[in-house]
Amino acid sequence: MHELPQTSSERLITKQMVAKRLSVSTRTVDRLAKEGILKKVYLRDTVRFREHDIDQIVVNGI
Repeated sequence: MHELPQTSSERLITKQMVAKRLSVSTRTVDRLAKEGILKKVYLRDTVRFREHDIDQIVVNGI
């Protein structure tokens, strides 16, 4: 099995980590995902978010 380097564009983070990074509630993270602002990445039955997407929100705003 090959391992990919964990660059910020490839790193996946949890909803709680997203909320902390954006200083919002996890419910707000759910709303952002529902509105299509954040794209969910599914790993079996868990949801993650790309750190790069979060960085873009921080830099550019919503």
